[in-house]
Amino acid sequence: MNSDKLINSISQALQDDSRVLAAWLSGSRGRGTADRYSDVDVWLVVSADDVAGFIEDWPELSDRITPTVLRQQVGGGPVFNAVTPDWQRFDIAIGTPEDVPNRSRSTLRPLFDRAGLTEKLKDVGEALAPNPGRVAGLTTEFLRVLGLLPVVVGREEYVVAASGTGLLRQLLIQLMLEDVAVEDRGGVLRLKGLLPPQRLAELAELPAIEATRAAALAGHLACARAFLPLSRELHGRCDLEWPEELEAAARRHLRAELDLELD
Repeated sequence: MNSDKLINSISQALQDDSRVLAAWLSGSRGRGTADRYSDVDVWLVVSADDVAGFIEDWPELSDRITPTVLRQQVGGGPVFNAVTPDWQRFDIAIGTPEDVPNRSRSTLRPLFDRAGLTEKLKDVGEALAPNPGRVAGLTTEFLRVLGLLPVVVGREEYVVAASGTGLLRQLLIQLMLEDVAVEDRGGVLRLKGLLPPQRLAELAELPAIEATRAAALAGHLACARAFLPLSRELHGRCDLEWPEELEAAARRHLRAELDLELD
């Protein structure tokens, strides 16, 4: 089953369920940026009274769409992931009519709309601003992981240190994405066309991750040099207090244990 057939099968199954008032392609297909590797994201609307029942019935409805080798509910909420035997991926998110005015036509492509809800969508949504709570949380976690470097180096646990470098990279990418002012930042598997070229170059130039002492030191320091200035900038824009004491403690710890200085 190719993606077009999958979309048709999803659309038909949802139309056959009278509880579904409308359904749209979302994600990259809703934005018009899909490629051959994109999954199928669908946002559907049922009345608030039907949400619980629809969630309960979703496994049976999913089986009518296509066989799957994976089907899971995300975080116990109204979102489901699925993977077919030929590795077509599709996600279903469930909303209510009250959610419609908060979405926009620029990120949704209608499959069907028997309740006239499309006219209630905004034309274009607002560009996302950095989320203060997320910026603060990413920064705290980055400094915490950075401060563990002397532990894994002291124990010569260089495989663990390599994992730590990878985690710092992921935190850096997530922070960079908070600085992207677009309506829909999309999923985690696409950075091209989203991050500015200079950010992509900065990530590409980070040292290779290897299970060695030298690579651990170089990787952690390079991530810190990229992360900390951007995080300070975003803290200022979000009117957040910078965690001075935590940063100072991390710097002292790295200096005392490894003779490392953060720029």
